[in-house]
Amino acid sequence: MTVLKLALILATTVLELTSYRSIVQAYPIQKLADIKQDPPVWDRPNSDRKPAGTRGPCEKTKQPFTPLLPIANSGVKFSGFTLKQYPIFWFYIPYQSSTINRGAFFLENLQEGNRTYQVNFQLPETPGFVKISLPTTANPLELNKQYRWQFTLYCETGDSIDSSQVVWHQGLIERLDPQPLETQMVTALVIDRMEFYRDNRLWYDISADLTQIYNFPLAWRYLLQAIDLEELQQEPIAGSVQPIKDSD
Repeated sequence: MTVLKLALILATTVLELTSYRSIVQAYPIQKLADIKQDPPVWDRPNSDRKPAGTRGPCEKTKQPFTPLLPIANSGVKFSGFTLKQYPIFWFYIPYQSSTINRGAFFLENLQEGNRTYQVNFQLPETPGFVKISLPTTANPLELNKQYRWQFTLYCETGDSIDSSQVVWHQGLIERLDPQPLETQMVTALVIDRMEFYRDNRLWYDISADLTQIYNFPLAWRYLLQAIDLEELQQEPIAGSVQPIKDSD
């Protein structure tokens, strides 16, 4: 590669990143932090990643069950934006599947006060990073609407589910208009996209690229440092949850 060609590539990258930042400045990125009141049954934010709920048998692990998100500075522990109608949520699950009876996930439209999606599921066989995707059969996220999500795990306590042995995390997600950004995002390199996501709190969109990021060690380390989860660098991607067909 000639010196001239390398210089042109570097110059193009700088121009793209500058363009990204100027485009997204118009977005109300403070909006999630300005919620007037907490939703009902809201778990008050903590200074650590421990889930809410009873510390049952599935809680005896070195690393906590946690979303693959940074802890927010706002009054909501986990919050951020997405450009996607059907986002993907990733969680680090340190538990063996034999210790979890089942899991449950829901999305709730805060403005309307109704659940737009809910599912019961089984975890993958091995611990690691686990994803749950909003399916295209569900209602898509509406623009500029705030949604609360909750991801709950029910600890295995014998022949039945003991409702006191549960752990969960909650958070907020809001969809922004992707149209001004579509062309730039298609052509951006992995590291460039991650910097763009980070600077604009598009944490849920990092999830869509996670497998590609994971296979690029520099990008994977960059991501975990950005969300303060460097200790999970060697943990595997376990895969998707498996919906339970009889769930509502």
